[in-house]
Amino acid sequence: MPKKFFTKRNLIYIGIGSVLLVLFYIFSFLVKEDLFKSFDFNMTVRIQGHVPLRADPYLSWFSLLGSFEVTLTILIIYALIRRKLGGFIIVGMFCLMHVVEIIGKAFLDHPGTPFMFHRYALDFVFPTGYVQPGGSYPSGHSMRSTFLTIVFLDVIWHSKKLSMPIKLGLTSIILVILVIMVISRVSLGEHWTTDIIGGALLGGAFALFSLIFV
Repeated sequence: MPKKFFTKRNLIYIGIGSVLLVLFYIFSFLVKEDLFKSFDFNMTVRIQGHVPLRADPYLSWFSLLGSFEVTLTILIIYALIRRKLGGFIIVGMFCLMHVVEIIGKAFLDHPGTPFMFHRYALDFVFPTGYVQPGGSYPSGHSMRSTFLTIVFLDVIWHSKKLSMPIKLGLTSIILVILVIMVISRVSLGEHWTTDIIGGALLGGAFALFSLIFV
């Protein structure tokens, strides 16, 4: 292993990523024990009560934006632009992350939201939208959005070509998209709040682990 691998930045990413991964497994155990059932139901009712129905068609586009097909395409374009091994390792880690997600959905009995909460308003769904490997935990959209957010924020803040105002502007835009994405998962009735939290922890951990190769 080259010495440059053990930089201060990488050690911090490994440390934080490890903490997030441990938190994910602890939180997953608590979800499996049904400790958050009332919390999930109350949060869904509360969020849907504050998000008007007329916003559903616009929020539904975030279901497509956060799909596996779109996010994978974005990462592949990023890797091709970089033209370095690290970019393709990130794509590989992104795919490996989905293996963990599928295992979680298959073995953790966490039923999705009842039909009465469903508010997706578009007629189009990507092929992976029809795949139901098991329960709803963790949220793939939350996981992928968090992964992309951390990767691109790292790119932005380590860039020497961008000025501080541009970095702040791009950061604000990315964080706003992330917030809308996770809120839309609950407001559209596609996931419980605990699904969102679990997905964010898993996506954050894998994003930080992948960045040590960049």
